[in-house]
Amino acid sequence: MTHDRLTHPSRRSLIAWSGAGALTAAGVSIGTGTASAATHPTPGSALLVPSPRLDLNSAADKWIREKPLRDATILQSFGYDNANGHIYLAQVTQGGLKLAGESAPVSATERNRHGDLTITKWDMSGNTLGYMYLRGFGHGMSIGVEPVGSTAYLWTETNGQIVQDPVYPDDKERETSRGQRLARFPFVNGKVLDFGSAGLATYQPVPGSSTYTASVDPVYGRLAIRFRDADGAFVFQVHDLDLARLGVWTQPLASIREPRLTAVPGWPLSTYGDPFLQGYAVVGRYLYMLHGNSYNSTQQVGDESVVISQPGVGNTFITSVNLATGALDPAPPVPFKETVNPAHTAAAYTLEYREPEGLGVYIPDPAKPGVFQIGMGFASGKAGARMATIYGKAGLIQPS
Repeated sequence: MTHDRLTHPSRRSLIAWSGAGALTAAGVSIGTGTASAATHPTPGSALLVPSPRLDLNSAADKWIREKPLRDATILQSFGYDNANGHIYLAQVTQGGLKLAGESAPVSATERNRHGDLTITKWDMSGNTLGYMYLRGFGHGMSIGVEPVGSTAYLWTETNGQIVQDPVYPDDKERETSRGQRLARFPFVNGKVLDFGSAGLATYQPVPGSSTYTASVDPVYGRLAIRFRDADGAFVFQVHDLDLARLGVWTQPLASIREPRLTAVPGWPLSTYGDPFLQGYAVVGRYLYMLHGNSYNSTQQVGDESVVISQPGVGNTFITSVNLATGALDPAPPVPFKETVNPAHTAAAYTLEYREPEGLGVYIPDPAKPGVFQIGMGFASGKAGARMATIYGKAGLIQPS
């Protein structure tokens, strides 16, 4: 039996290429924009070589605790610009603001229904450096950050469409929005960007699909996307970042159905319920998912309404999935054991309000992009004055 050779990521993966050299090396003809099948094989190819895996049970350390965002609403997601030392965070735009081109302040209900997002730019200590507004984009469950020189290009959902809030399906006041396409654009401080703006690059990678979000793998130079397929199932795909930028989506490196925690043998539904997916990230062969609900959240389990996120404990779990197989890796034990995979985390458990929101891939030393860490975001603070908190895990397990 032959074994895949471990290939180590280079600085090419961390700092995005630009110019003809990058496109040629990516197997793309600049004149035609077509992909080379020889350079980009089909899913399950040798490009998904063994890669380090986050130790889900490594200690969670406090990186940033309770810092304000541009707006007072709940954090939804975040991503790192590891090349320039910045963090970009997404939230639904707060009510009562009057932005450029608006004749009057817009309510929180309408911001949520329309899919208006606020992007905050932080330094690595959580100090605000800038902001941007996105109108008509979606909910901001995940964003990707692609550094190009000193500029950060953001990958987000766009073309927001109204959907019912899953917690309050009959409450029109709580309707929200989800993006039906992907967008890529540069962060410009103070700018208000509208869906449909001239020059905004938008994509629909899979015909007939919807509900898109994205995350960038900064170690291996890839774009992970999540979408709902024509059958209604959620799918994760991984694409070469250079090809994704050109709109070439025909050669995914991986494509798997989204695993559900409640399908894990012995999952204690009466204790943790069916936790919401709150973020995801990809590094190499592994997909990481963050699930959970805010403290005191309830769900119907059988005939009972059960508190599924007890204060001081919570139901926040981080899970690792092998993209080559679509299975949880390591495999969960039978019966369920919360210290393996999915792994329960009590990070930031002392927050009065604690809701998991987003995963980000942090590279402490750009000269060593293969040594990465995973940050876990938490919304915190009181209603009307929400804050953002990030705890991180640094333990890595090398492939055997």
